Amino acid sequence: MRWALIDFSHPFFRPMIRRIAIVGLLAVWTVVEFLAGSTGWSTFFLLLTVYVGWGLFISGQADGPLPGTGDADQPASSGDNKPDDGK
Repeated sequence: MRWALIDFSHPFFRPMIRRIAIVGLLAVWTVVEFLAGSTGWSTFFLLLTVYVGWGLFISGQADGPLPGTGDADQPASSGDNKPDDGK
């Protein structure tokens, strides 16, 4: 059994803009805590930012379509819509 804080293979993390936004917000909050003088919280959020950044960008998660979707998003060509005659 694999223990993980976050499931980086979840479909929610598939779009690049979400990954960038999550890591960016964590980095901003790290700076906020540092400027507020909270050494413990700033260290926690720094480590969390590094962990999430590694998991979303460096660990090798695919950025393509989900497995099993195939060409479902593409419209069928005009010849593919004909019913099968059984021949």
